[in-house]
Amino acid sequence: MKQQRGFSIIAVVFIMVVLSGLGAVIIQLGATQHLGTLMAQEGRQAWYATRAGVEWGRHRAASGLPCSGTLSFAGFDVDVSCNGSSVTEGGEQLNVIRVTSVATATSASPAGAATREATMTLWISP
Repeated sequence: MKQQRGFSIIAVVFIMVVLSGLGAVIIQLGATQHLGTLMAQEGRQAWYATRAGVEWGRHRAASGLPCSGTLSFAGFDVDVSCNGSSVTEGGEQLNVIRVTSVATATSASPAGAATREATMTLWISP
């Protein structure tokens, strides 16, 4: 009777291929999770920057100052614009001012450029 040889080498190669595939999947999942965390963080920073732009525009509009402009906050450019009109409400004339702020990341990251927009409407009595 002749001994059979070679079966163990096939089993070892199969196990190595399976373990290599699992390792590649784990690395890909880790990279995807890191990218998702980075996108969430940049989105949150963009939101705070755009809220700061809206508040800046609100303060300027309420003070009677021009409220359009571009601001820079820690890696974000914030474009603030104001549009106004006059309306009469109950016999009283009011200035309605719409403040819009758009924050965009100045540097491109692997997650892409984060952008957020916020709008506020003010009713100001002259």
